[in-house]
This record gives sequence, C-alpha cells and structure tokens, in this order.
Amino acid sequence: MRLVDITKENWEEVILLTSNEDGSHTIGEKYVASNAYSIVQSIYEKGWVTKAIEAEGNLIGFAMYGLCEEENIYEICRLMLDRRYQGKGYGKQTLALILEDMKKQFQCKEIYLSVALDNIMAKGLYEKAGFVTTGEVVDDEEVYKLNII
Repeated sequence: MRLVDITKENWEEVILLTSNEDGSHTIGEKYVASNAYSIVQSIYEKGWVTKAIEAEGNLIGFAMYGLCEEENIYEICRLMLDRRYQGKGYGKQTLALILEDMKKQFQCKEIYLSVALDNIMAKGLYEKAGFVTTGEVVDDEEVYKLNII
C-alpha cells in the first residue's frame, strides 16, 4: 500500500472514485467533498498535497493534506476510500502513511482534521491513531488534533 502522485495518466480514475454508497458521482459526498473538487481546490489554495491511495495495484482512494493557510495549521483535509474498499483495514494503513509523510515533509508538531458529527467509523479510526477532540465544532464537523512527539 502506498500514496501515489496524481498524474495525467491516473487523474481520471482518481476523480471517478466515490464513497457514495450507490456509486454516484457528486461534488459533495456524504462525508467528504469529491476528489475532483479537492484537486481543483488544491490548485487555487496553496499548501495542499494531493495523493491517490494505491493497494495491490488498484487506486482505492484519495487524500489531501498539508498547510491550511487560512487557519495556519497542518491538517488532513480529505481522506476518502472508494465505497468498494471500505471496511477492509485500508483506512488505518492510509492514515499511518499520511501521518508519516506529513512528519517528514513538514516537521509539524500538531495535525488537525475534522469529522462529521455522525461519522462514527472515522472518529474511531482517528481516535485509535491518537487524535483527540478539541471540543470545537466547525460546519457541523468535530475538530480533532494529534500532538506529534
């Protein structure tokens, strides 16, 4: 499993990944913005790293992370797995890869993310990785923080 660059050869496959249960492609999915929206956002908002997630030769998801210039914090802005690959342990592995890359690239001391209030699975994943809630809710999402030792 690895994070891979989004290129002219794979961008279309990346934007067609979806977490929507019915397989439909929408700008706003249940818990995350679409990959297409995120890639465009990363072009106009500097500081973001976008990566495809690959497992066993298949593109299975998308991640966007880096410096949120608006808040001046390091953040995992997007982490999505295609509906066909959820519930198979890929989330935990992907999160570990992202955290390792962020530590290496940015030498950050804290990493933030936010989770929809009703996204129990994601909250469990992040809490097991050491993220703790800040108690803040922004745009109906609970804010979490990980202190890097």
